[in-house]
Amino acid sequence: MKKKLIIIFIIIALLVSCILATGGKRGDVMLRKECSISEDGRKMTLYVGVASSMGYIRTYKAKQDGDTLYITFYSTFGLNSSIGAKDKFEIDVDPLCQYVYFYSGNQGYKLVLEKNAETNEWQRGY
Repeated sequence: MKKKLIIIFIIIALLVSCILATGGKRGDVMLRKECSISEDGRKMTLYVGVASSMGYIRTYKAKQDGDTLYITFYSTFGLNSSIGAKDKFEIDVDPLCQYVYFYSGNQGYKLVLEKNAETNEWQRGY
């Protein structure tokens, strides 16, 4: 009986640790298609996905620093769970924003979008 309780406790502990170990920052987020901007230019709709074959995105945090917007996306909870997953995010954008960067793991942030100075339209960054 004591052995069974120990085995059950170990299994529960492993499951809980797997769930708590997920939900962290995603460094493999990419744009799936072109973004769209609201008429007043204050909302940007991003359609994103993950580069790996495993995992989903549930939320984001955005931080404006001058003319640059830094966005960090977060994974869903659970091992490859799609509960709470989203691929479309509406983000507040300051009209003065010129660059959008996505969190990219150990490399820091990578340029994803930049505003064309001549046309004032957003295009993929390089």
